[in-house]
Amino acid sequence: MNIRFALRISTARRLAALAALGLCAVAATAGPAAAKPAHAHAGKTITLRYYSEVVSFVYRNADGTVAQHPSQSPAAGDQMEITELGYKGTHKSHAKKFSASSYTICVFKSAKGEPTCEGVTAVGGAQLLLFHTAPGSAPAIVGGTGRFTGAMGGVKMTQIGDTNNSDIVITAIFKK
Repeated sequence: MNIRFALRISTARRLAALAALGLCAVAATAGPAAAKPAHAHAGKTITLRYYSEVVSFVYRNADGTVAQHPSQSPAAGDQMEITELGYKGTHKSHAKKFSASSYTICVFKSAKGEPTCEGVTAVGGAQLLLFHTAPGSAPAIVGGTGRFTGAMGGVKMTQIGDTNNSDIVITAIFKK
């Protein structure tokens, strides 16, 4: 695999994992106050830290076949599916059990550039958070359900060594 493509795949995987688990953290670490409706958070900003672990990665060619390894150059329609688990804390010190899970799909619109990613995170059984990552952009929180209705914000990550795992910082903003 050429280095440039490998970096694009790695970046997309990290961004997708980061965004999805960042959304997990909003729900899983906000504590009892998060059990209140979204309006209880109106005008507030919540900053959280989480350890993100990628547990599965599937690369699909545009024709739907699963590739053992990503191709040298992605084609329009190629997809990456990523599943991750979220642990409260950092890679150095985090909860033993995961408290959230996420599914992300990234689609290459062309053979050039990074893919567009969409993700859903399940927290607390039925709470969902949604995110979008445009090519060349950081993941953005674009909404949620239940107590996360109206959530917006962003996610920043630090990759852990040569893994796809990351420490993340999530900033969730609730409008007034």
